[in-house]
Parts: sequence; C-alpha cells; structure tokens
Amino acid sequence: MLKLLLYTILILAIASCGSLSQHLKVSTVSLKDPQTHPTEGWSKPDLWPAADWSLGELSTAVDAEFLDELEKDVILHLNMARTDPALYAHDFIEPRIEYFTGMLYRELEEPSLITREGAEAVEECVSDMEDTDLMSALVPSEGISLAALDHALDLSLTGDTGHIGSDRSEFSARIERYGQWLVSIGEVISYGPTTGREIVVGLLIDDGVSDRGHRTSILNPDFSLVGIAIEEHSAYGNVCVIEFAVDYTRAP
Repeated sequence: MLKLLLYTILILAIASCGSLSQHLKVSTVSLKDPQTHPTEGWSKPDLWPAADWSLGELSTAVDAEFLDELEKDVILHLNMARTDPALYAHDFIEPRIEYFTGMLYRELEEPSLITREGAEAVEECVSDMEDTDLMSALVPSEGISLAALDHALDLSLTGDTGHIGSDRSEFSARIERYGQWLVSIGEVISYGPTTGREIVVGLLIDDGVSDRGHRTSILNPDFSLVGIAIEEHSAYGNVCVIEFAVDYTRAP
C-alpha cells in the first residue's frame, strides 16, 4: 500500500503563540518581559468547561502505564477535538478571541503572548472545526510512543528542534525501530505548553502556518493510533512529540 509521510512541526514557545514550520521557516517571537492583567478586582473566568464531555469514553490512555499524566492529558484533548470538533472549538478555542488586542493574547493573570496572526487564526480555526465531521478517538500505542520518546529525548539532550534526529533519522525510521506502520503516519511537535489543552489548542490553531498542517494531522480521520512523549527542553521548557498512524504492528 502507498505509504504517505505527513511531515509537520509546530514550535510553540513558552511565552509565545507563534509557530515555526519546517517548510515555511516562520520564526517565533516572544515577550522578554511578559505582562499580566491586574489581579485586584478581577476574577479569572472558567474558560475551559468540560461538563458536556464524556471524559471516561475519551480517556483511551487512562490505563496506558507507559505514559505519564500529562501525556495522557494530551491524548484526552486530541480525542475531544476529534470526536466533536465543533464542540471542542466552542469550549476551548472560541473563548480565546476576547483575550486578543491586535497580535497580543493575554488571559487574566497569565503571561502576555505575541502571535503572528492574532484572533484571525483563532476565528479561522473555529470556522474550520465547525465544518469538520466527527471522527473516532485515537488509541495509544506503546511501540509508537517509544519512537516518540526516542526523538523527545534526543531533542531534550541537544536542545534542537525539528523532525530530523541527531543521528539524521526521520520519524518514519524511528517508528520502524519498533514495528511496521501501514498506509500513512504523521508527526507533530510542540515546544513549551505545559497542559494537554494548550498543547492541542496550539497545534489546532496553527498560528503562522499557512497550510494548517498540524491541524490537518490531528483531524485526519484515517489515523487511529497515537504515540506521545514529553521531555524537558533547554530552550522551551518542554518538548512534546506526537506520532500518528493509520495502522501499526508491533515488532515481536
């Protein structure tokens, strides 16, 4: 069967919603001295409701002992976004619009973030997800997660970014170390965010990436398996490597 490689990367800095695409080479900008809203007289609203979600059904990684809690949280949000894109956009993406001033995004009591597209990218993401069909939840794969861990550890040790490992390996070769993938695979990488929600929302909005390739990978209805690993990163705080596959057979 034809093997199609989906090469995508997202660079999301700790104090920036900007992104860097490997093929577009768009640079990240961040505030050196982030500002916050004044706290006196303010109470931070609950922007991220989860009451309408069947979290038990979507927590496909809950028993995956090879993943930590943050990695499981990322998979939960991936599954929320896939199984009901319109509701996910309404609950977790659209509320962000009111916190923009030009290119600056600032929630109450949170650091200021400089984006490349401002609220336009958020509005476009919401519109796109409202028109996206529901799809199946992803199931975590230990073998694919080992491939993600190889690259996350490599990036953690070197402080580099990108899909190519220090040994010049591509993600297809790393996945093949642990088994055989079928039809197609994809990889997205997030740097900086420390919650599953922010990792997934950043990839979906895809600020500064014209082809929205990271959103396309997450919302690819053909993918059924996911592997993930999160490690520390010297420049961005942490790095999250996510691998997708249509099908995969673990090596004996």
